[in-house]
Amino acid sequence: MQCKSCNTELPKGAKVCPKCGELIDDKHSGNLKVIAVIGLVIALVGGLLPFVQNTDEITDAYSFMSIDMPVLWYIQIVVIVAAILLLVARRDMLSIIPTAISAIIFIVAFVAMDFRLYSSRNAFKTFKLTDLLSKPEYTIGAGTYVFILGIIIAIVGCFIDIMKYFKKDLGVDKRFLTNSINQSIWKKMYYYRGFYLMFLPVLIMVLLFNYWPMLGCRYAFTKYVIKGPYYAGLYHFNQMFTNDIYFWQAFKNTLILSIIKLILNTGAAVIISLLLNEIVSLGFKKTVQTIVYLPHFMSWVVVASVFKMILDPNPTGVVNSILLNWHIIDEPIFFLGSEQYWRGTFYVMNVWKDTGWGTILFLATLSGISPDLYEAAQIDGANRWKRLIYITLPALANTIITVFILNLAKVMNLFESVFVTMNNAVLNVAQVLQTYIYNKTFSSGNSDYGYSTAVGLFKSFVGMILVLGCNYASKKVRGRGIV
Repeated sequence: MQCKSCNTELPKGAKVCPKCGELIDDKHSGNLKVIAVIGLVIALVGGLLPFVQNTDEITDAYSFMSIDMPVLWYIQIVVIVAAILLLVARRDMLSIIPTAISAIIFIVAFVAMDFRLYSSRNAFKTFKLTDLLSKPEYTIGAGTYVFILGIIIAIVGCFIDIMKYFKKDLGVDKRFLTNSINQSIWKKMYYYRGFYLMFLPVLIMVLLFNYWPMLGCRYAFTKYVIKGPYYAGLYHFNQMFTNDIYFWQAFKNTLILSIIKLILNTGAAVIISLLLNEIVSLGFKKTVQTIVYLPHFMSWVVVASVFKMILDPNPTGVVNSILLNWHIIDEPIFFLGSEQYWRGTFYVMNVWKDTGWGTILFLATLSGISPDLYEAAQIDGANRWKRLIYITLPALANTIITVFILNLAKVMNLFESVFVTMNNAVLNVAQVLQTYIYNKTFSSGNSDYGYSTAVGLFKSFVGMILVLGCNYASKKVRGRGIV
């Protein structure tokens, strides 16, 4: 058996690589650490759910957003993330400290702070917890129980993870262990301080533009008012799943357009790659490749403008002019303004623009196939078709599956290509979740930012499920994940 990190041959029964110090069998400890992380995530979700809930009216709920100091929510986020990072850094004992701090913050917010009762958008009153619970229509909300459960799981997971060090020795002579396993993470960071210093601007940019906006997901649980958003619990999600037919229509369109586009683009890329691979003349092959690649570098705004001119519904339009002259149609067709033709036109545009770029991976795979296989098959009497079936396609199969899985994880991010081609006449077949969120936020007179945030959060959740599913499928197909 070899080490996965440095490919060193390992002694029989070794638990740690003698060269790089990598743990060989850390499944037990890894699973235990996941328990603590899951507990912290559950506690974080509990902080978003209502502490106190009106049993009759879902909009009358109270949580971190409904107390006098909502800054406590930010502090709780920081300490929970710190606990997760300490777990990743194998500092299980230290991770208990921020976990306990988050519990204290929860208790303070739940008991010591006044809750805001919004009687209107411009004025509110404050009530203490005892006042709220004294009313028979109020009950302890799900957030209280979920948070307590998450904290218990996190602490238990941490302690179980700590106990593993007392149960079993690593089983390797300490003389063979390198400093990488004995050295603390702080000493490693100081030793490589130059690299961390160079990485610092990138880290700040990622935190500022990628992670800081994620805190805005809290508005999915609020009625957004500029003067001060107030907590509404799961009201938006209830409306989304039960009363909003346009949401489900956009969700269905997203899946249909994305999946069919993915299948067509992948299939067209494979076919063009096979055809390009059969070209003998190198100069001609390079010329065709360049022509096929060029559309990928064009903006979707340019592509949409070009196709609008080509598909102009007037008789002067190229496509309509040809169809009329050949007597295939009697009157011009508005391809981008008809529900019957819009999706087909959309697929054609995507294949034209993205197929060339998709052929790069397949051509790289085809160039790696040994010519000896083709020569041996030709000697055995295999014609070009049989060589394609029994040599080329099996060699491409793994790459095709990999590309398909990687692109499947991005099916929920469909926006620009739809936004520049859709119009009010084709909303029923063209509206996707991204454009639905955009229109709900910016194109209506009474924008509900809380509701559009809830839709975006649901889209992100579905995207996360797809990524995790694709990662699992990738492990089964390729032997390694995509993340």
